[in-house]
Amino acid sequence: INAEYGKQWYQRRVRGLSLLHSAQMLLSALTLLILGCSVEQTSALAPTTALSFRHDLQSYMMLQLDMEPVKEAITVCSWVLKKTADSVHDAWFTYNAPSRIHEILIAGRIRGWAYMLQNHLENNQAVPTGEWHHVCIAWGFQTKKNILYFDGIAIKEEASGDTKLTMGGTMAIGQYIKHADKRADFHNHAFGGELLKMNIYKRQLTAEEVNEMFTSGMCSDFEDTLVADAFLRWETILYATERHGTITEVPITCPGDHWNVLYFTDFYNKVVDDDILKKMKDQFEVVEEFFGHKN
Repeated sequence: INAEYGKQWYQRRVRGLSLLHSAQMLLSALTLLILGCSVEQTSALAPTTALSFRHDLQSYMMLQLDMEPVKEAITVCSWVLKKTADSVHDAWFTYNAPSRIHEILIAGRIRGWAYMLQNHLENNQAVPTGEWHHVCIAWGFQTKKNILYFDGIAIKEEASGDTKLTMGGTMAIGQYIKHADKRADFHNHAFGGELLKMNIYKRQLTAEEVNEMFTSGMCSDFEDTLVADAFLRWETILYATERHGTITEVPITCPGDHWNVLYFTDFYNKVVDDDILKKMKDQFEVVEEFFGHKN
């Protein structure tokens, strides 16, 4: 009888441990699956990266591209964090051709510097320092309009005439520059602030699109809906454009970015640390002892 009881107890024990092991494997697999999904989910919402430019003449980015796709329409948009005083002309984007300067010029102090096709879009918009704001400047040959937007609202609109964008120019980000081969044309108008999601589009965006870009917020993926219209994307500026001087990447933490990762990481750690499994094992042994003595 004792031998038969021992055999039965052993078989139950093996089955129980097997079930416990299966439960452990299932929980671990489930946890890893959840964790993997949460990481994949939050990767799309990873902390958005801005670029911070040191306030000096050496910190800039320069591009010479074929401007033909934007010859008859262009929109430049960016989130801008101005760090200099309101009186400082801090240019964060310029496009100048050898034969024409001020083709496009935008500064943190937009009420002083906002040019499109040499036309000054005069405005009285003050830009507070240390705050993120959204700025767009748009032009279309068909509409014959230059429009300046601040935080999703058109603050200045002017007629542009029959002029088209001059080809063969140089784009500078974070600095004012006239020509790519003349460093003497650098002026004391360094940006010294931060840029985020600076995109250039090969058409004149509508007022509704600009407004939605702003209202969607810094952490939205609204710009992805305009990929087909992009001439120069933020990802290209961020990852594939040479940096001069001191330009650093700054993570912009968006609301909810890490919630899932932290939540499921905590859950995963509890499983790995055997908090849950230990309790299951203890409860199993208690039940086993009870049934063992009962038999």
